[in-house]
Amino acid sequence: MSKNWFRTLSCIFVLSLIVSGCSYVEKWFNFKQTVQRPFSAPFSESIDDSDSEILFRFVFTGDSRGDYKSTPSDDISEEMLELYASYIILLKPRPDFVIFNGDMVAKTAYRNDGQAIQKWKNVFEKPIRDSGIKLYITPGNHVIDQKWPTQSKEKDSIQYISEFRKYYLADNPLNGPRMNKGVTYSFTHKNCHFVTVTSFTTHSGPDNFELSPKKFVQKKKKFEYFVNRDNRVWLQEDLETSKSDFTIFFSHCPLIAVGPHYKDKKNFHAHPLNKNKLENILFKNGVDLILGSHEHVYSRTRLGPSNPLSSALQGSATQVVVGSCSAPLSQKEPRNDLIVDKYLSEYAILIADVFKNKIKCKAIKFDGKTIDAFTIYKNHK
Repeated sequence: MSKNWFRTLSCIFVLSLIVSGCSYVEKWFNFKQTVQRPFSAPFSESIDDSDSEILFRFVFTGDSRGDYKSTPSDDISEEMLELYASYIILLKPRPDFVIFNGDMVAKTAYRNDGQAIQKWKNVFEKPIRDSGIKLYITPGNHVIDQKWPTQSKEKDSIQYISEFRKYYLADNPLNGPRMNKGVTYSFTHKNCHFVTVTSFTTHSGPDNFELSPKKFVQKKKKFEYFVNRDNRVWLQEDLETSKSDFTIFFSHCPLIAVGPHYKDKKNFHAHPLNKNKLENILFKNGVDLILGSHEHVYSRTRLGPSNPLSSALQGSATQVVVGSCSAPLSQKEPRNDLIVDKYLSEYAILIADVFKNKIKCKAIKFDGKTIDAFTIYKNHK
């Protein structure tokens, strides 16, 4: 009798494993079906009534570094990054280029044999460029490794630029200031001018006075979140000579921190005088769109007279933060002194369709769903 009961219970147990296994497989299959839908689906039909007038498309995203503080540590989040790379290649129309806005891997990767760096290049850079799409890359704060043996911030800054050039030049133009070629650069594509400056360079010489309000200065790494004089002069001259319909500025750090890095001052407002100089250059030269990453959220805000925090700015522009395509998301709330039009703890890439008189943008999740859409018009100011 007991043997029969044992056989019965064993059969029930085995059946339960089979059912639960089937359930797991079904969930896994459904998830794979969701994320493997052609990413071009939202765009495969007519973009709008002026679809035939589209001049080009580009994609913007950033931050795929892993959770290097976890156990075990993770230098890169490659699964979702690989998914996004596949989706970008499938887009119709295909983008002319992709801008990856820093923090490709965690800073620990540079002392862990560089395996994560090679993963990033194999998973994202190689398939994108092999498909005929150009790739522009900016340096982020995670190129900085606090374990570097140098005692001088000037030497750290040089090593920072050297490390970036070694791994991430991709299609970056070499038209920036002499000491910052490849990390500060600009390019014009059809009716748009794109420009970036590195925000991680030593401040010295004429910029030393900005170190006086010590409570605003980063204590450990004083060359972070700072655009030095050489880069500012170059940026001013570059913007003054541009004759394009639209000007787009991008930097790993957003011009204005929207939430996650507001209180810890790990952004441009770590050095207020320097931030004001950068703002004046951008707004006096009529920048239309400011793109950032660094803060692991998606956000969009209108900077200018209509926003109390930026009401003193001479002009207006839209700032969009695409803070993570696979890096750990932030759950911090937005700052309460800034009017934010959109603020989401979501992975995203930004797909921009450029027309003669407007730029239509959509922020897309990993499953192809749109989480935000907006349009930048020519002469919107």
